[in-house]
Amino acid sequence: MKSTMNTAIFIFSFIALISFVSCTSTSTTATKEKSSKAPEHITADEDVVSRLSDPEATIQAKRLFNYMRDVYGKKIITGQMENAWDDSFNQLQQVYDKTQKYPALMGFDFMNYTSLGWSARNKQTERAVSFWNGLDYNGNQITNNQGIVAFCWHWRDPTASRGKTGSFAPKETSFRIPYDTDKHEWKTDSEEYKEIIADLDVIAKELLKLQYAEVPVIWRPMHEGAGNLGLYGNTGTAWFWWGAGNSTKYNEAKKEYSVSTNEDVCAECYVELWKLMYNYFTKTKGVHNLIWLWNGQNKKFYPGSEYVDMIGVDIYPRNNDYSSQSSSYTKYANIDITKPVALSECGVIPSLEKMESDGAWWSYFMVWNDSKKEENAENFWNGQSKNPDTHKLDIYQSDLAITLDKVPDLLRY
Repeated sequence: MKSTMNTAIFIFSFIALISFVSCTSTSTTATKEKSSKAPEHITADEDVVSRLSDPEATIQAKRLFNYMRDVYGKKIITGQMENAWDDSFNQLQQVYDKTQKYPALMGFDFMNYTSLGWSARNKQTERAVSFWNGLDYNGNQITNNQGIVAFCWHWRDPTASRGKTGSFAPKETSFRIPYDTDKHEWKTDSEEYKEIIADLDVIAKELLKLQYAEVPVIWRPMHEGAGNLGLYGNTGTAWFWWGAGNSTKYNEAKKEYSVSTNEDVCAECYVELWKLMYNYFTKTKGVHNLIWLWNGQNKKFYPGSEYVDMIGVDIYPRNNDYSSQSSSYTKYANIDITKPVALSECGVIPSLEKMESDGAWWSYFMVWNDSKKEENAENFWNGQSKNPDTHKLDIYQSDLAITLDKVPDLLRY
């Protein structure tokens, strides 16, 4: 089993992180976004109302969520996913290059922070701290307020051997959730369970770095849990191991692992894993800076209102389809009408005006990251096939769009 970082390493990492923020904050600044002044909204600490599931949520998380709730149904927060496997990518800057605006929200990924232990060459946490503090990745000031931070986690096979890249695709790994659906209990003595806890420890330390830096996070774990399971009779399956139930067999002819089509078993395992993570982070590790966004894609996978703050849907429509995706919005909004619904991933950005006219008020959209650095037809942002430049400008110049320059001071909201 992989070893977790000891206390000394954690303290050193935290000091290094704070030093990074301190140094970049004193860099030469060139605030590019001051054309439209963000609205001022000030609330005293004692007057901040909590709308989050975690009763011990940080004041920063409460303020951010209150802001998102206040603009929900009125405006749409713009978002962009950053590349998580190549730190030389800079999607934040690419959005500005195309629109002369920065997105209000940036998405990051802990994909390579477990399994191989690649955190030494990952800058996701540091970039998130910079963006929250109004800086680009080079330390230049791009807003006087804060940027909104979201994280997902492409959770690689927790049992992957040292030196091997663990997969998250269920056909490529035998790892399944060690939960007994007959006895309705965890197999706590299993190696799989111990490795799950070890990985949660690693990610908790990253989230605590963000918490100590006073960064609230829209946390979207175990995303797309059901895949398309339940959509096509017994032919749909989960796309990731966390939605693939608790058992599998290896198909020698196909050279792949089987993926369960038992919707109820897969859903129960997923829900129990979600609850395990939620309780372990909040009650055991003291992580309280999270806005928990559920992105399970199937109502049977919903863990319950007390474990969720937002609902997310991932949609990749055909090129040139700028419809509001109102049917999906309504479907998922009806799972829990008390939760805001976000377009947590998208390829093509829907027309904001169509969102308004159709009543499909997505809290935010987040364009997925590019695979090529240069402009390419495969890219979701930096290319002309998915989101042509004219469409990008229409979105970012719309009165309905909340771009970075329109985000108020979230430290006082």
